[in-house]
Amino acid sequence: MKKYTYILAAVLGLSVMTGCEEKLEVAPTTQVEADIAVTDFNSLDKAALGVYSAMQSADYYGFRYAIYHEIYSDNLDFVGTFTTDAEAARRALTASNLQIESFWGAIYLVINRANTVITQADRLLTEGTITAEQRDAIQGEMHFLRGLAYFDLVRVFGGVPLELNATAGLPDIQYLARSSEQEVYTQIITDLATAESMLSLVESDDPRRASSLAATALLARVYLQNGNNAEAQTKASQVIESGAFSLMPTFASVFTTEGSGNRESIFEIDFSINDQNSLGSATNPNTPGQKFYVSEDTYDALQASAANGDSRFAATVRIEGSANRRRLLKYEDAVNNADNVIIIRLAEMYLIRAEAAIRQSNTVSEQAREDINTIRNRAGLPDVGALSATAALDEILRQRRLEFVGEGLRFMDLRRYDLTCDVLGFCDAQAFRNYWPIPLQQIEINPNLEKNEGY
Repeated sequence: MKKYTYILAAVLGLSVMTGCEEKLEVAPTTQVEADIAVTDFNSLDKAALGVYSAMQSADYYGFRYAIYHEIYSDNLDFVGTFTTDAEAARRALTASNLQIESFWGAIYLVINRANTVITQADRLLTEGTITAEQRDAIQGEMHFLRGLAYFDLVRVFGGVPLELNATAGLPDIQYLARSSEQEVYTQIITDLATAESMLSLVESDDPRRASSLAATALLARVYLQNGNNAEAQTKASQVIESGAFSLMPTFASVFTTEGSGNRESIFEIDFSINDQNSLGSATNPNTPGQKFYVSEDTYDALQASAANGDSRFAATVRIEGSANRRRLLKYEDAVNNADNVIIIRLAEMYLIRAEAAIRQSNTVSEQAREDINTIRNRAGLPDVGALSATAALDEILRQRRLEFVGEGLRFMDLRRYDLTCDVLGFCDAQAFRNYWPIPLQQIEINPNLEKNEGY
């Protein structure tokens, strides 16, 4: 079976190698025997958990995906010998970079598993094995995860193939061309709106599984990045005003409290000693391997803010090791590598609502100023007074950087603020680097796949 799995993965364009990293395995829910494996609600739910499991991959939220957003921008530095990581740190990615290929494969694996579970849920409903409510509960989670996966593709690759059907074997391969960036955004919004609706009757305070409000929160992020500020403001307000979440009392406690005990966490990926990530080890100078440390510029920004009372400096970075490395503290478990990874949290909703409101009116309302101060105050900073729209947007970007170091949002923020030329040097002939290359291996497999300009 394992040999067949690798062959199928290669044909489907799924990565089966990542340089020095682990191989991807294709679970039963993406193989031809899925109709037999999924027979009732219990097995359907287990198949759904397989989609979450795929998101734990070292090539996705288990390690490098968010880290690459940080080293490709200006938040983290890389120290090591891997060519794949060094290219990202130099902002000189090539189409043959195996890690970029692995991102593509890992994310499409999530999408294919989600497609499979959606299909199986419809089949079980038709057979009368599950109820409509059970189908909606599972499909709602799958639409959320598929929407998140496509957003994670579009924000670095631009337009990508939109595969919405389960691919179980060779006859299912379609070799799709790339959809436009806007078409992908339209599908993401459709998926998340579907998840909102389907999960609206499911009550859960466990951020480790998708919820209706998680879909609302992700929609706020998606709308903001896509330039629909009115909807971004509306969705962020829905989450804030729902009362389902609250900021943790201290910034440090956001990363030491997991699951339902963390009232700020809207959606997180679960890890344990038996289901580890690599983030703790990769950011700890006292363990072997490739390392990712807080950049000097980010360290200086945090330290300067700490001089005004900002507690995030001490909770985010510490000078450590014989070489005095700037260690990221958000994933501090280097023994078990079991820190959960928060994907969306309430603090972002306040800053999204403020930014979206200001971009619409070019003025700073009292609500927008209160939202900014909510984040500043939790960090220990005093209120800001009256600000111009430009100054307020600058302050929001500053707070986003101080708040979300290491969480994979910085590159997206710099692109939205049109600052990649000034900050990253993506000017003129280098502007194509605002997108990552479509993996060469995928272009060789799929004759209908076009490369990104410049690569």
